[in-house]
Amino acid sequence: MNYYYDIKVNFQENNYMFYEWSNQDELEFIKKIPIFQVTEKAIKDLINHQIQMEDSFLELINDKTITEDKKLKYCALFVSKNGAIVLEFSDDGKSIMRSFLQIEDEYNVLEIIYTIPLSKIKYRILEILNYDKELRFEKETKRFILLEITTLYKNSQYDKLTFLYNEWFNENETNIDVMLQKMQDKLREELTKKELNIYNLIKLSYNNV
Repeated sequence: MNYYYDIKVNFQENNYMFYEWSNQDELEFIKKIPIFQVTEKAIKDLINHQIQMEDSFLELINDKTITEDKKLKYCALFVSKNGAIVLEFSDDGKSIMRSFLQIEDEYNVLEIIYTIPLSKIKYRILEILNYDKELRFEKETKRFILLEITTLYKNSQYDKLTFLYNEWFNENETNIDVMLQKMQDKLREELTKKELNIYNLIKLSYNNV
């Protein structure tokens, strides 16, 4: 069994690159984890699909991953020349949580790949992972703005809603329903600096309360 030591992971149900990690995410520091070099096809399958491992593989990695305060029952680091990913599995072998590595950790892992034998792991592909074209930050920013403008509308806080509208579109509008609809429509489009400005204005308004 080969191991890798001292990496930070951000376990999520979906794939998020390190630059999409949020300050609210709970990162885990792994002190020791089984590492397997796999083929380029295998790493693509592991990254792009929900998969299920055989019982024999689960037995091999059982309780071998150690964090700062606990052991993870079924967890392993997989690496090829095309990248690396950490997967955590349920008792029946299904992938349940996943994490890419920070760029420095991935670079260090790829540096030692030639010292690790190639493993022929057996797995079953369950379903493809759906990728959202929007970055995680974009989705959360839009969700935050949408929640704010919807709440203002429901609470009849039309002055604040009008202020945001004027800052956003740099135009005057007297019909509140038209304002709300236009703002909602804009949030269905690609995020721009104007939306980021609105996001920051909303956050600032709460910081000043």
